[in-house]
Amino acid sequence: MHAVRRLGWLSSLILVVIAAPTLPSSARPGIEQPLRIEVLSNRADLVSGDSALVAVTAPSTTSLRVRLNGRDVTGEFTERPDGRFAALLGGLRIGSNLVTATGGGQVARLAITNHPVGGPIFSGPQIQPWYCLPDALDAQCNRPVRYEYSYKSSVTDQFGPYDPANPPSDVATTTTDQGVTVPYIVRVEIGNMDRSQYRIAVLATPDETWTRWTGPAAWNHKVFVLHGGGCSPGHDEADAPDVLNATGLGRGFVVMSTALINNTHNCNMVVQAESLMMAKEHLIESYGDIRYMFGHGGSGGAIAQLWIANAYPGIYDGLIVGATMPDAPINDLIDCVALHRYFDTPTKWAPGVAWTEASEAAASGKASTSVCRLWTTPGGPTGYAHVFNPVADVGCDVPAREPEKLYHPTTNPNGVRCSLQDYLVNILGLRPPSLWGPIEQEIGHGFANRPYDNVGVQYGLRALMSGDITTAQFVDLNAKIGAVDIDFGTQPERVEADPSSVAAVYRSGVMNEGNNLDRVPIIDLPGGLNVPGDRYEIHDIYKSWALRARLDAFNDHHDNHALWYGFMEQRQDYFGTMDAWLAAIEADDRDVPLEQKVVEDRPGNAKDACDFPDRATCDTLFGPGFGSVRWGAGDSIATDVVKCRLKPLVRSDYFPILFTDDQWAQLQEAFPTGVCDWSQPGVGQQGAVAWQTYAEGPGGHALGPPPSSMMARP
Repeated sequence: MHAVRRLGWLSSLILVVIAAPTLPSSARPGIEQPLRIEVLSNRADLVSGDSALVAVTAPSTTSLRVRLNGRDVTGEFTERPDGRFAALLGGLRIGSNLVTATGGGQVARLAITNHPVGGPIFSGPQIQPWYCLPDALDAQCNRPVRYEYSYKSSVTDQFGPYDPANPPSDVATTTTDQGVTVPYIVRVEIGNMDRSQYRIAVLATPDETWTRWTGPAAWNHKVFVLHGGGCSPGHDEADAPDVLNATGLGRGFVVMSTALINNTHNCNMVVQAESLMMAKEHLIESYGDIRYMFGHGGSGGAIAQLWIANAYPGIYDGLIVGATMPDAPINDLIDCVALHRYFDTPTKWAPGVAWTEASEAAASGKASTSVCRLWTTPGGPTGYAHVFNPVADVGCDVPAREPEKLYHPTTNPNGVRCSLQDYLVNILGLRPPSLWGPIEQEIGHGFANRPYDNVGVQYGLRALMSGDITTAQFVDLNAKIGAVDIDFGTQPERVEADPSSVAAVYRSGVMNEGNNLDRVPIIDLPGGLNVPGDRYEIHDIYKSWALRARLDAFNDHHDNHALWYGFMEQRQDYFGTMDAWLAAIEADDRDVPLEQKVVEDRPGNAKDACDFPDRATCDTLFGPGFGSVRWGAGDSIATDVVKCRLKPLVRSDYFPILFTDDQWAQLQEAFPTGVCDWSQPGVGQQGAVAWQTYAEGPGGHALGPPPSSMMARP
């Protein structure tokens, strides 16, 4: 796996807030301090909202002149408390803006690319249709910023609305982690960017004013970001998750969220990263510098954090994930549908083959069929797996808003498809004509590529080898399972992934290999108990070990991953531990890679922990004893292979299991090209390419190093 390890130089160059490299003094003989312009609030090519925080470094500022698009803006620059000669430059036009600095016989230029506040920036053509809520100013769902005030009651210890005209008498006080004691009054900024809502909460009274140079008096310059769960292909503007979080606010944190990082509303990794990047830039430009920022969320909130941090490193500094999933479990969900379409149709079973709850669970690689069956029902799909159904109303707003626009294979083949792969079309691209089915041929274009493949997958292999299912069950299942087709129907033959989707799903990071996650501390609070009737169903505990296995494979260690299981999240301070971890990294001024600091500055309590009396009990209940359907088919616990490499079907490989000649003939027919060789990396398997843009088309390409100022002739 180490052959596909990510290029360290790329992730080290590409940060959300990054300084342009210093021009070597040898470039201009005799000049010790070359003139340099840098954007501090974002990459110079990813700015939005018509403003940018800009600093100029010069041998002397006495004769320095700065121009923006030819307009003199020198008067906006001054030496700031941190020693930088900086200004918040507003009035940027959409597109390219030229900043020129002249002084000391030198000229430096930097192009700043400003994008509309409604987006997009790097996510590519925006998802359509998109429905704005009432009273939006335009089709981008832009609307005026508004502010709300809340307070913490000293009587009820709950938040309530704060009316400045009639202040309540029970306002509590709080002392931040910087020792500042203030009334527990919270200002919440509510606005829109990238076609949906953001929220920023901070301790502040209605009469308090500040600039980005001073910031709110009680803010500790740290940020806590909240995510939502789920995974749905939303098509409309939505409210951001609630930010009235006492854990962060009471300590002086800004608490922030956006609707588009809520996986329930928007299960699109690139749009999530774009939305959070835009909100972070706005926070820096309006409130002040950020020391560090970490997120918190479970299930879909874990998916979103891990996606963003791996594919767009530098946006996040730390992650607290719960009910952990490394990414959207595409294989597991679709495999479960195929399995239970077979299990739940006894007429498909060969004479003498009978399936029980125990044997079905064993063949599924699960502790119970309830874990997998939750996503399916006799006769058709339901639940989580429905997100792959192009006509499903699971988080897709089209059926409710404009049902006449919804795809239907016979009545409206040109309609909007509500499947997850179609929602990710900018990443995955469209199927080429060589792969078109009858409907695609009829409408003259392909559907979105689908990164799902079950060719060579031996369902129930582990159960067969352990004696939990019979040879007859194993053979019948694999001969008849077929596959879920691109319209979420059933096809008798296995399905191959659309070829370009395999590379795209790895390069984008949608299949999250964790190759850039060694840059962030991770506190993992897994959900689920792997027992029948488990209320966490889809949150099988193995997924935390899948994440760990991927970290090991691509980064050679998992020393940045603290696993707190057995309900330890209720016993230990995960928020305070992450805060201490990041503070230690912040204080570490050694000239060593960030990845090294993340490991070596890990607090003593940021280690694996379990709530049971002995480790053996913990490992029995929570270890990787049960996993995904692909794990049950022989894959490793990492379960990160989209399309497996094949090896010949060899009878002796199953020893001491013996097949009859008839059974062996059925297996040869089921696997004409061979079976999965899980000892080999998957086809096209690789780590995410950091900071990809899809503005120029599907598949994307890396943005490359951020723009830096260039020296010019005086």
